[in-house]
Amino acid sequence: MAEFDVESVFRSFDTDRTNVVWKWKLLAELERSGLRADDPRIDHALTWVMKNVGAGADARIAPFDRGQPEWLDREQFQYLVREPVIRKALTDDLAMPTAEFADFTAGIEEIYADLLDERSGAVADYIPTLAKADPERFGIAICTADGQVFQIGDAGTEFSVQSTSKPFSYAMALEEHGADFVHQWVGQEQSGGTFNDRLRSLDASVKPHNPMINAGAIGTLALVDAEMGDSERLAKLQYTWGQMAGAKVPVDEPTFLAEQDTGHGNRSLASAMANAGNLYKSSQGIAGPIRATDFYFKVCSLEVDARRLAAAGATLASGGVTPYSGERLFSPENCRRVLKVMEHSGMYDDSGKFSGKVGLPTKSGVSGNVMMVIPDKRLAVVVFSPRLDPTGNSVRGVQVCERLVEKFDLHPLQDLGTDKARAAAAAARQALDGVATAGARTDLPTTMDADYYGSYQGAAKAPGLTRQ
Repeated sequence: MAEFDVESVFRSFDTDRTNVVWKWKLLAELERSGLRADDPRIDHALTWVMKNVGAGADARIAPFDRGQPEWLDREQFQYLVREPVIRKALTDDLAMPTAEFADFTAGIEEIYADLLDERSGAVADYIPTLAKADPERFGIAICTADGQVFQIGDAGTEFSVQSTSKPFSYAMALEEHGADFVHQWVGQEQSGGTFNDRLRSLDASVKPHNPMINAGAIGTLALVDAEMGDSERLAKLQYTWGQMAGAKVPVDEPTFLAEQDTGHGNRSLASAMANAGNLYKSSQGIAGPIRATDFYFKVCSLEVDARRLAAAGATLASGGVTPYSGERLFSPENCRRVLKVMEHSGMYDDSGKFSGKVGLPTKSGVSGNVMMVIPDKRLAVVVFSPRLDPTGNSVRGVQVCERLVEKFDLHPLQDLGTDKARAAAAAARQALDGVATAGARTDLPTTMDADYYGSYQGAAKAPGLTRQ
């Protein structure tokens, strides 16, 4: 990290020499680096400092009126920049440097504009709530491991996550049980069929081929907190999603009920697995497959938008550490396993062709979302566009991924055998192995006031993180 001279930085913002830093000017600089004003870390740090430090802490001084320009005095600014992500932004030490972030997001804007008139494909119609989706919706969002965000179009439109939940369900099972145990129940090979193909979903021993198809996701979710009651189990899973996304992730109840009404094929798969002894806790009789599929339907019905899903993807890109709370949820080894299975089986029956062209771990959902993880840049890209191709992948989503990879030379084998390829491989390894410590915000300066640190930790770890 570059050397940080607080006084020099303060003077660089105090251009009119009033011995204050205007809040809007600081936020504009942070936004240029990719950090938004509604980032929970920035929001919390600003609120805490302006309430507890300097003039803002004096009860005799009235707070700022609504609409009045706000400023930070020297003492407040000195406290504020102890927040690690703000300090990293002001020293250009975030996951993606400011100039590269600007270049990358400009490329996304160009691709977005080029695809606005793309209207091939059709929305999924086998689940009633998906059939009602507006086919014109189109949004793109990115999030880096440090929480740098860019979004365009309908990136704030909510949708059910559907099959893009599967990598995270797999990660949770791996984290709880370890790979050896998980793969006693679910394989890790390509299925050679569609995500819901009853004949090809299960191998000769009636075990799901991999965690990215329906049968495999039912199998991995059956392993997650199986000893808990259903409501407690769902609450814990939603807490994990909230930590990844930086916001509450509710269940879309109409979609869940629609999945229940139409999910006969999934129940049939679960029953076949249970009958062969390949569904965890299947000794519960008929309740076992029903419980497993209902939990699967709930998870597919989690409601996100492109920005929140990109933050979840950035958790995988960072080797298991969440962008906003800094909590380690998954080990780097488990993230590598998840990303590898995504790379070869994440795009339904087009996974092989997509992998050859794009080469990056990607997962799609039939609500029209596509999540691509770029480990060497420590970020995730999410596209939302409900029109699907015949295999169930978003038409625009696939094209965004292909164009980004081509425009920025992102294919892992693009420069095979060159120095650039070796450097990229080393960067990818570092991206997944670099965050070695467990727990949250270990880089917090020791001079940070304990009251601030404690108040942030208490807010960040509360179930159902609500700040957006």
